[in-house]
Amino acid sequence: MVTDEFGAAAPAQMTRLAGRSSDLGAGLVVRRFLPQRALRMVGPWCFLDLMGPVTFAPGTGLDVGPHPHIGLQTVTWLASGAVLHKDSLGYQQEIAPGQLNLMTAGAGIAHSEESPAGNREPLAGVQFWVALPRSAECCEPAFEHLSDLPRFERGGVEACVIMGSLEHLISPARCYSPLVAAELCSPEGGALSLALDPVFDYGLCVLGGSVSLQGEACSPQPLDGDEFCFLGGGRCALELQLSAGARCVLLGGQPFAHPVKLWWNFVGHREETLRAALDDWNAQRRFLPVTTYEGAALKAPDWPENARLK
Repeated sequence: MVTDEFGAAAPAQMTRLAGRSSDLGAGLVVRRFLPQRALRMVGPWCFLDLMGPVTFAPGTGLDVGPHPHIGLQTVTWLASGAVLHKDSLGYQQEIAPGQLNLMTAGAGIAHSEESPAGNREPLAGVQFWVALPRSAECCEPAFEHLSDLPRFERGGVEACVIMGSLEHLISPARCYSPLVAAELCSPEGGALSLALDPVFDYGLCVLGGSVSLQGEACSPQPLDGDEFCFLGGGRCALELQLSAGARCVLLGGQPFAHPVKLWWNFVGHREETLRAALDDWNAQRRFLPVTTYEGAALKAPDWPENARLK
């Protein structure tokens, strides 16, 4: 049922989008697929970075100092390597492939991300942000680590439901709006038909190999890791062909009636909410320190003079 906070799904459409590359240091290059001018959100998903793959030089690694978040959930999912999460609630958790780190920022949280000491595996994966609906954007912050997630295998494709529900499986991860995130892998190649919710918008992000969408006249070429495919809404099914070694993530959810506002690490439904969070971070209010991180917190960029968020 569509409520005041959510909008109806748009008619099914398909758009292939290239990401923007950015070097985060130590050789880690990310490709940002969300948000961009052509597509701000897929359901409640408002941010998507594809990380690596990168093998860090000895003595280097991922090192993102403490920084704040509000109004969102961060979803970290790895294909290889490891990341060490530390946050202002006191959690310290290493994540490995096949596991979910889910941080609910709500009213405000700070965290850092590092490469675990001694880990030499190449780092590759994705990080998503889920925008919280207006009714939950100021909820209590929380963190959860889940390694026992629902899975199924069909047609040579292995599926893992990271968040939300897909067909008959429901992830135990905390959700605040109707959505899904699922990883699809095929070690030797395979084909899969999935039942979808026509109320949802969907998108597909390829982490490795190639994925073909069957029955799509506008998609004659397979998708690879340089593209994100927005599938639109109104779909009841999706047929995929995965190459040997292919890995992709299907995102979907009921779209909000209005896109959220996003600036730096803050997400909210009103610009004033984001400005208040910036003031609190700069004044060392609201956000507790990440005491287990050895180093300085990140400095917020200046709010551009006369800037208004759309």
